[in-house]
Amino acid sequence: MKRIVIALAVAAVVAAGAVSVWWNMGGDGSVATASGAGHMVPRDEVEEHAAEDFGRPFSGDAPDSVSCPHGLHAEKGDSVRCTAVFDGARKPMTVEVSGVDGDEVNLSFALQRKSE
Repeated sequence: MKRIVIALAVAAVVAAGAVSVWWNMGGDGSVATASGAGHMVPRDEVEEHAAEDFGRPFSGDAPDSVSCPHGLHAEKGDSVRCTAVFDGARKPMTVEVSGVDGDEVNLSFALQRKSE
């Protein structure tokens, strides 16, 4: 249900022409590892995957860096709002858990093209 609400909200914003959003949810996307008592993907690993894997498989347009306030729980639908930097321009990026298989956590990325 949460995913449907998010998809509808994104569609409404895009339809209004206020912002364009780039989703990277490829099947061969980013796979992180959850660990610890909270079964979490640590913040630094989320940032690393977002910076390295965002542009795959569609383009090589990877950010120079990504900064996130916290990690992710290994639960489908958990997300964190991060900041990606492309050639000095800061852009909001959402990293979401798109699937979980044991300790393997699939991540998807959404980038709002409008600079902050």
